[in-house]
Amino acid sequence: MMKFFRLPILIICAVGLLTSYGCEEEDTWVPRPRKKRGKAKKAADGTASEDGKAKAATHKFVYNPVGKRDPFRSYLSVMKEEGAPKQERRLEKTEKFELDQYKLVALISGTSQPRAMVEDPNREGHIIRIGSRLGKNGGRITRISNNSIVVVEEFRAPTGERIRVPITVKLPAEEELAIDAH
Repeated sequence: MMKFFRLPILIICAVGLLTSYGCEEEDTWVPRPRKKRGKAKKAADGTASEDGKAKAATHKFVYNPVGKRDPFRSYLSVMKEEGAPKQERRLEKTEKFELDQYKLVALISGTSQPRAMVEDPNREGHIIRIGSRLGKNGGRITRISNNSIVVVEEFRAPTGERIRVPITVKLPAEEELAIDAH
């Protein structure tokens, strides 16, 4: 009967030795001491305290998502939805071509509201007033006299300052008009 009890005991001892073999030091688990769980009393300022001692109120961070993009949405999908930046104003018909492609053909001056007529490369006429835009660079008509118009184009210098360039467009002489008509 002793033989039957020796074999299981030997197997258990062998398994115990094999599992502990290679472990140089034992890992022991030490539980952390628990905090006291007393009844929390409220101080006069409304903050909770333990054992009647008031604690300083901690500042809580509050996230305000107004005006911010959703951090969980892809930046590319946001850009795709918004598209290209929209132009603030609608382009006038006289802003299709460069300024030097327009030809001054008629002037009405001497009135409180002087006007001029320009012709684009497609030979289409456009009536312009002071304040109208002319050319691809968005030049503004600032003066209409009896033989010319003044267009002021505005640029930004690399320093950020605005540079205004006045350009005078003169009415062609009558001889030049006669040659163009033929």
